[in-house]
Amino acid sequence: MSKIGLMGGTFDPIHNGHIALAKQALTEFRLDRILFIPNYCPWMKSGRRIADANDRIDMVRAAIQDEPRFDLSYIEINAGGNSYTSNTVLQLKKEHPEDTYFFILGADSLFTIEQWVHPEIIFQCVTILAAVRDDCDLEALKAQKEHLTDKYHGDIRLMHMQRIEISSTYIRDHFYTSENTGKMLPAPVCQIIKERQLYRDR
Repeated sequence: MSKIGLMGGTFDPIHNGHIALAKQALTEFRLDRILFIPNYCPWMKSGRRIADANDRIDMVRAAIQDEPRFDLSYIEINAGGNSYTSNTVLQLKKEHPEDTYFFILGADSLFTIEQWVHPEIIFQCVTILAAVRDDCDLEALKAQKEHLTDKYHGDIRLMHMQRIEISSTYIRDHFYTSENTGKMLPAPVCQIIKERQLYRDR
């Protein structure tokens, strides 16, 4: 039986904040490995143009290539259509019922997770690891954690995470105009963006 962390997202592009969050979860909760799961089509971001799935996959693969306990999952890419976390965790549990899954997210997502598709399935299938930033309203967060635990009988664990000022939106909008964006990305990801001229037509 393995303890597997799940990092889902558009990864448009994957950046150092994602990597730092995964490493923190791996260490703090003694996970065996982390699965990075790029969305095919993030339903909550419908209407926003996103990079081609193959480009995002290549960026994730490049970002994690030197981390032996980080793996790339094609589960949502292969499924096509809108990507729903509830479908993904259900499929993972069916394929590997012997494993224990931990879904990694920012603590602010605890205030919106009830808007996700079938949150009750998510809480049934995984333990939630919520990264708490230094500027978080801890009292409000604890109250929300208690509410979700009581309502869905889930397991939510708080994970301390230093605030990292990195935004995929900022990187997309300023990659070619700000030198700072290069410092926010793993070097191989930076190289892919330049070679393929991703985010050029912003």
